[in-house]
Amino acid sequence: MNRYTTGTPTARRQRGFAALAVTLLLFFTMLLVAAYANRGLLFEQRASANQYRATQAFEAAEAGLEWAVAQLNHPQRIDAHCLPSAAATDPSFRERFVRVELDSGQQAPVEWMSGGTPVALQPACVLGAAGWSCSCPASGHPALDVVEIDDGTPRPAYSVQFSAEAQAGLIRVTSTGCSSAAGPCRPGMAGSPDASVRLQVVLGLLPGVSIAPMAPLTVRGSVDAGAAALGLHNPDGATGGITLHAGGSLIGTALRLTTAPGGVAAASASTHDEALASIDPDRLFASHFGLDRENWKSQAAVQTVACPNECGRAVAAAIGNASGNRMISIGGDARIDGPLTLGSPEHPVVIVVGGGVTLTGDVTLHGLLYAADVHWDGAAHPQASVRGAVISESGYSGTGAPDLHHDAELLRSLQRQTGSYARVPGSWRDF
Repeated sequence: MNRYTTGTPTARRQRGFAALAVTLLLFFTMLLVAAYANRGLLFEQRASANQYRATQAFEAAEAGLEWAVAQLNHPQRIDAHCLPSAAATDPSFRERFVRVELDSGQQAPVEWMSGGTPVALQPACVLGAAGWSCSCPASGHPALDVVEIDDGTPRPAYSVQFSAEAQAGLIRVTSTGCSSAAGPCRPGMAGSPDASVRLQVVLGLLPGVSIAPMAPLTVRGSVDAGAAALGLHNPDGATGGITLHAGGSLIGTALRLTTAPGGVAAASASTHDEALASIDPDRLFASHFGLDRENWKSQAAVQTVACPNECGRAVAAAIGNASGNRMISIGGDARIDGPLTLGSPEHPVVIVVGGGVTLTGDVTLHGLLYAADVHWDGAAHPQASVRGAVISESGYSGTGAPDLHHDAELLRSLQRQTGSYARVPGSWRDF
């Protein structure tokens, strides 16, 4: 029996090698495809991680801007950790980081000396396991409590810097947000974050008092001092030395009037002003404060005091809790009994009473008092006095003999240093 073969052993081995080569080539091609696909996946993962860190930094920077505005508008004293403080030596956030030139209204950052070079003070905050912790240094770089352990918890941070603007009443705020507390978010320390974003915005000051009154006493109606030795004093020549601005008449047999040098005291009272007498009370308020009553009261810096009986102690307590930017709103009628001192030459106060105010005894006020009506009894000079101005939507009366002094410098301080900051439209930048 004959056997036939289809090929030699060598040919069969060659066909096996060819199949192996093709198989290896296919496996190699599949490996390249898998590697390329994995490369794309790694790229997407890195891009996603970078976007995550960049978003963290941006949100931290935006949080820094909002935090800075809120702190600037808060009158509360703060300590080195930016927390509320009861220490009389601690300033407010605004006083700590922004200085104001009273004459020009120019605003600039408070600086400290670093090796002979002035450097703007910077507050900074970092997000920890217990929430945000901040540093508000009185000098030097901010000191942040940073946990160095990498436990996978994101710890974004931000630092805030203030810079001057050419226009009065404006201040520029630059907030730098970082994905970690390093580099620009931790001034004075080495290192750099994975991502950082810088945002800028210009803030404008809406003053607590927009236009200061020209006289120590301004009333829409009349003044009836009777036989009381009411004292009205205005030595400021720039205002014409006006001692009284009234829409109605002035009644008083023992008035004490002092005007600017060279002026005639008897002629210093401006009465029967028809324009003032006819103005609506809401317009009178807006003409001095730049806002209607409700919007003025809604400012973050305004402290609302509720006092169904005597208000003096409650007002004094509210003022005592604030270092600067002292603005008080009292709804309805109010009674303030002396002896009591409200405000100081360095830290005057704005008090707005929704109804009438009755002052009794020796009350000393440094600032501006605005009320629907003013009545003052049982006061004797010089213990009872107002340095600044008094405005009444109706009239003034009483048996007291206080001294009302028009203090131009103090009123200018209220215009420059009280009020609320708000973003200037069109000033936001992220580059």
